[in-house]
Amino acid sequence: MSPLSLLCWVLPVALASSIPSESSALLQSRQTNTSRSGRPIYGNTPVATACGPNTANVVCVNKFGSLLPPSYSRNPNPGVGYTGTLVPDDPSWDLVTKADFVVFDKKRGLDLLGRAPKIEKIFDVLHVIHEAPVYSPKTNKLYVAQDGPPGNLSGLVIDLAVEPPKLSTFQTDPITYTPNGAVYKDGYIYWAVMGNNDSLPNGLVQRPGIARMDPSTLKVEWLLNTYYGFNFAGPNDLVVDKNGDIWFTDTDYSYVIGTSPSERQIQLATYRFRPSTGEVRMVEDTLDHPNGINVSPNGKTLYITDSGLERIGPATRGQGDFYLYPIKIDFVASGKRNIYAYDVNDSPNSPYLTNKRVIFQSIEGAPDGLKVAANGFLVVASGLSFGVDILDPAGGLIARIQAKHPVENIAWSGKDLKTLWLVGIGGITRVQFDLAGPKLD
Repeated sequence: MSPLSLLCWVLPVALASSIPSESSALLQSRQTNTSRSGRPIYGNTPVATACGPNTANVVCVNKFGSLLPPSYSRNPNPGVGYTGTLVPDDPSWDLVTKADFVVFDKKRGLDLLGRAPKIEKIFDVLHVIHEAPVYSPKTNKLYVAQDGPPGNLSGLVIDLAVEPPKLSTFQTDPITYTPNGAVYKDGYIYWAVMGNNDSLPNGLVQRPGIARMDPSTLKVEWLLNTYYGFNFAGPNDLVVDKNGDIWFTDTDYSYVIGTSPSERQIQLATYRFRPSTGEVRMVEDTLDHPNGINVSPNGKTLYITDSGLERIGPATRGQGDFYLYPIKIDFVASGKRNIYAYDVNDSPNSPYLTNKRVIFQSIEGAPDGLKVAANGFLVVASGLSFGVDILDPAGGLIARIQAKHPVENIAWSGKDLKTLWLVGIGGITRVQFDLAGPKLD
């Protein structure tokens, strides 16, 4: 403690001991943000209260936590989560820091949790990015991409036919290097693949693009790997619409984590690809780092996350920090961490986007994988941090899930699609609640 900070701590105590008792009581009430009657000056109710079923630690936040005692503080580092907010003058905040589920909209939040919500970290995994979780109903398995260390050629597969679930590895035929986004459609797993490699086994060369795998055989078929001779930087995530068109985001994370040797050749953007004709078109070019992508149940709204607060930096973050090996990433706290919605104009020849609007600024980390529930709610992984936000279609925050590891992406599984898997750096977690995932085609 510096001499100045020591003085700042000692002086109020000395003053309080030298003034009349009534003034001492008033000073104490100001220091604790309570009135002389003992009630909080900044609202008459605590910020948080325990609520909901006792199968998990469920906490309701009063009025979205929009009024805190002014002694609160929060480190702007994007890696500091919502629970990293310090609220020394309201002891109820401690409930939020320990919660499994935090509810902001009590009616809708408790409804989606149901009677017996549960959360459990099922597997410890390497401290590298884990992405592209996708459930195949015909194999009853969850497939997960492990994006690193550079040179890794295997993914993870979770057998859900047994309890507890069993984790093992798999390789595709031919090898698929660094998938990062996935969706199940018509019996196939479609992948956004960001790996760029000239020296894979058996002389195989791979460029970033779109591929699909038959989960029964692990056979892979490539659909797209170039934009008119340019390399994509690294397709990050994708969604297949009702017409079979594939909408995908393209980012430079592959270069950041060392699974591509070169920086991007063209700008980061969002594309629409029509497999039936081979045509690929840019549809959005205004986001700093287009990341997660999905579409509303009726197909009329497209959602894209922008993790613009992340930048390419020197290869200094890594072992001893939060990652297994050094990666080229830096963070700008004031950068974009937003979710955008667009109207999809369903032109037969070339669907296009209009009416871009921001609907949510992430309350921690940077929005990463985004999934849409059967009822249209958005479920968004926070990427750098440990939370998953649940929003209504207009971006209203309803509730959040709090894991014990960073969460890059999510996927539903099971017959009723009410089991949600959270995957990320260092862990895979299972959530069971009443919010169902979309029907699998």
